[in-house]
Amino acid sequence: MILPGFIRKLLAVFRGSVAPPLILLSVMIGFWVGLMPGWSGLHTALLVVVLILNIHLGLFLLSLGVGKAVCLAAAPLLYHVGIYVQDHLSGLLNALSSIPVVGMTDFSRYALAGALVVGPVVGAVAGLMLAFSVVKFRRMMIKVDEKSEKFRAYYSKTWVRILDWILIGKRTKDVKSMFVKTKYIRKAGIVLAIIVVGAFFAAAHFLQDTTVKNYATQSLTRANGAEVNLGNLGISLTGGSVSAEDLQVTNAQEPTQNQVVVEKVAANASIYDLLLGKIIMENVEVSGMRFNQARQTPGKVLEVPAAEEEPFDPNAYTIDANDVAKIEKYVKDVKKLKEQLEKLRKWLPEGKEGPAEETQPPQSYLEYLRAKAATSPTVTMLAKRVLADKVELPSELFGNSLILMTNLSDAPQALGEPITLELKSHETPAAMKAQVDYSSGTPHVTGTFEGFDLSTVQSGLGQDAGIAFESGAASGTFTGQLTKERVDLAFKVDLKNLKAKGQGEGVLGLGAQQTSEVLEVMNELSTTIRVVGPTTSPRLVFDTKGLGEEFKQALVKAGKDRLQKEIDAKLQEQLGDKLGDKVPEQLKDTLKAPGKNIVEGLGGLLGGKKKDQEPQE
Repeated sequence: MILPGFIRKLLAVFRGSVAPPLILLSVMIGFWVGLMPGWSGLHTALLVVVLILNIHLGLFLLSLGVGKAVCLAAAPLLYHVGIYVQDHLSGLLNALSSIPVVGMTDFSRYALAGALVVGPVVGAVAGLMLAFSVVKFRRMMIKVDEKSEKFRAYYSKTWVRILDWILIGKRTKDVKSMFVKTKYIRKAGIVLAIIVVGAFFAAAHFLQDTTVKNYATQSLTRANGAEVNLGNLGISLTGGSVSAEDLQVTNAQEPTQNQVVVEKVAANASIYDLLLGKIIMENVEVSGMRFNQARQTPGKVLEVPAAEEEPFDPNAYTIDANDVAKIEKYVKDVKKLKEQLEKLRKWLPEGKEGPAEETQPPQSYLEYLRAKAATSPTVTMLAKRVLADKVELPSELFGNSLILMTNLSDAPQALGEPITLELKSHETPAAMKAQVDYSSGTPHVTGTFEGFDLSTVQSGLGQDAGIAFESGAASGTFTGQLTKERVDLAFKVDLKNLKAKGQGEGVLGLGAQQTSEVLEVMNELSTTIRVVGPTTSPRLVFDTKGLGEEFKQALVKAGKDRLQKEIDAKLQEQLGDKLGDKVPEQLKDTLKAPGKNIVEGLGGLLGGKKKDQEPQE
């Protein structure tokens, strides 16, 4: 064993019985696996191929080691080849992504996509050169063996073979054995392949509570901007199920509080999709969901640069600036509302994609190996139906409620199906339905709401709102757009059984007293309110013209009612009190009637005809 190991392996191939095609495959697959950075589903698939085929393992490992060294040295080349593959061979990448196990590979990495093409080409060239060299060497040995009987006898001696093995390495018993027909399928390899596949499933099972769980919590933490904890994560590749327990999501504004806690999430998942690295769940059941719970220890908050708030421009929403009011005027706890909007913003979709930003090329070998392409979003996680019942929402309006959502995914634009939300209270008549549709590119929101108790809504309104609701119910529809950057929603609101009074400055400049007088005669009110502006700091836009018309009609009616009351009082004072018992019974009844009927009543006494009487024949 004087010679280095890799030289001994090469000499063993030259003097062994490995068939040239298997030499080619050994080198090609070895280089292919070695050139691809990291470990992926494609690596696993190629390893199974190596075990099943009668590939020379020593030559494979040698080629793999050389390939890994070349991968680091040629990282910039792999990066640029990967850019070409992403641009011109996207169909190939999509086809590979649809193959079980292989589909678990992240083909968006430039270096891996480049090695996908460069690896087998370089490996095939190196394998062919080695295979031709081996064939030429073996033919030379045959010629020597045929011409020299002494060499043939010497080469076949046992002590020579032992000494040869010690000094140089393995070889066949004699020269002719180099050309023995080799079997291409390794029977023991099939058993090994089954063991490897079983080990893969076993690793997925045993590592799900460590590696997989850590990956899931890190992804959720980045999305939330604060620490997310996960008690247990269960993924069964054989049973096709996914479950998670004790999910805690830290409130980034109050690290000592969890903004939401979920005891258990359970769902069935497609085995085929799991083998593609996707989690596609049909029915998801959520139990034990609670909000604003104290944490045992404060959660870690990630440092996120503060987003610059865009200046509000009414022209961007084609609205009259005179009708715009800041939300601070109508909401009691504006700070809390803005915090909630900031949390919601993290989970909202992006608007229409703008021009792609130019990215700087990698500056180091590791960056070349890690760089990824900005590919079109694909669905890797989808919950087709999510049901959470008996959820205690932090809202007086809803309280204990049922929540039903459909088509929740990490890439709704690519899914092509609208996201729906249904919220129904078990304690109040409040209910809401919403749908987000991506068919037009920009997410379009539509929905309905009903049974909103106005007296409950009043608890969240500020003192400057102008109206204080005592009772009534609100219902209506809404439509528009809602993204991370901006909101533009129009709410058509119908108020029924309205009882309210004016407060502060009232509405439409009427003052509190006159607003109260108008509201006294209004039982119903319909108006449109738009919410526009940056998502975290929206404005309210009122339909001043339409609202003014309704108030004007109510004001006229209020004036008539007031005049009628005054006439009633005067007539009662002038006639009823002075005449007393001398007033005829028929006239007493007339005086008690509303003021608008007094003239008609008196006209009847004087011989006039009422409108509803038929003429006498």
